[in-house]
Amino acid sequence: MNADRLTYSRYQILCAEREAWLDGETADDDSFYYDGISFWRRDPKGKQRLVPSWRTPGHGWRHAEGCTCDLCAARRPVELRPLSVA
Repeated sequence: MNADRLTYSRYQILCAEREAWLDGETADDDSFYYDGISFWRRDPKGKQRLVPSWRTPGHGWRHAEGCTCDLCAARRPVELRPLSVA
């Protein structure tokens, strides 16, 4: 499965109202966290700050493995069963 298919936009995570995060691409980049209500930014030194949503990345957000929200459920592979011909 493509990693891009497992990420969401900021708007999608706002609508889902579930915890989400976005890790920086390198160790020197900030990481972001959404707790379902507010957005937080953590700098490489570990300092956390509350930030407005418009100051966070628009794409690349992830939900926890096994998340049961509608977004994640829609992206899970569907188990296909053969139809009976009887």
